[in-house]
Amino acid sequence: MSNAPVIFITAAEASGDAHAAGLIEAIRRRVSDARFVGIGGPAMAAAGCELLEQPVSRAAMTTGAFAHLGYFYKLIRRTRRAMDEYAPAVHVPVDSPALNWHLAKAARKRRIPVAYYIAPQVWAWAPWRVRKLRRLTDAVACILPFEEEYLRIRRVNARYVGHPLFDSLTESEPADIPAAAASGQWRIALLPGSRKSEITAHAPALVSVMDGLARRYPQARFTITAIDKSAADTIRNSIRRDDAQHPLRDLPIETGNTAEVLKRSHFAVTASGTVTLEVAHFGVPMVIFYRVSKWAWRLAGRWLIRTPHLSLVNILAGKDLVPELMPWFGRADDLLDAAERMLEDVAGMERLQRELLELVAPLRVSPPGSAADNAAEVVLGVMQ
Repeated sequence: MSNAPVIFITAAEASGDAHAAGLIEAIRRRVSDARFVGIGGPAMAAAGCELLEQPVSRAAMTTGAFAHLGYFYKLIRRTRRAMDEYAPAVHVPVDSPALNWHLAKAARKRRIPVAYYIAPQVWAWAPWRVRKLRRLTDAVACILPFEEEYLRIRRVNARYVGHPLFDSLTESEPADIPAAAASGQWRIALLPGSRKSEITAHAPALVSVMDGLARRYPQARFTITAIDKSAADTIRNSIRRDDAQHPLRDLPIETGNTAEVLKRSHFAVTASGTVTLEVAHFGVPMVIFYRVSKWAWRLAGRWLIRTPHLSLVNILAGKDLVPELMPWFGRADDLLDAAERMLEDVAGMERLQRELLELVAPLRVSPPGSAADNAAEVVLGVMQ
């Protein structure tokens, strides 16, 4: 039998799968004989991880999530058995606390060290969860600058490693906003999100915004982003259901190419999430929104959420840097009004472009290092 250390990695969503793959590659550069086992998606598999299950494909389909509860219950039980079988040197949960809390707890019971990568955002909502994070981890690799201090004050062994999103993003020249304003040839990106439930909730309103802005700026060009073909199909299907007059309309969807879309964009209307940092990286002024139900917000949301701002961009800035419609209850006219106000203020958009570029600069690790390299050091430190 091999004496190579087994590193057990668990990810449940596409973003976590991608970041886990980068971490695997960074660890392998340091420990060439390391063996990686876990649950995740295609990126982890391509990086050489032996996958027991691929829950990532289910995470993209959160509509009808209760139908998947049985699957995840069985997944947790199988993962526990795998921990017993492989006796890993360390467990690395990546994001997705809804699943990874259970798996980290299983690792702790088996006296397997736990190095959490991409800390659960306990500072944003239900902050009492920090006690669970402290209890279930040996170390936490944080990807937002303020998280290290926040967690260390609360006796969590945390280290800021940089944001892995910026390990793969290339530098770009921000688009010329004054020229677009003078000609009316705006290039506008519309980002509905990546999960099926997000797309279904957001895409119809984004198409309404596109139609409204096109009437005012007939020379404008629009692009709706989709992470893959499945997401593109969901966008089209949600519009067909929502728009009986134009069931077969040709939508300007670009698939799997968000970075290139943002490179050439002057403005974006985007669902809240990590993608807003990518929008900021390319210096694209934006309006951020996210749909929630009124009853859920009134019942729990406004009591659980403890931050004055809800979008990552404004949280990092510590102020209302960009308009955020959160909570947003589905009125497309609210999005259109916010977009029109921003496009009318060209000087404000230029200023915002500069501020966004400055805001995300600290998230990028200076070459030749990377966030994945720093996270690898955290994991190896726990193993040793």
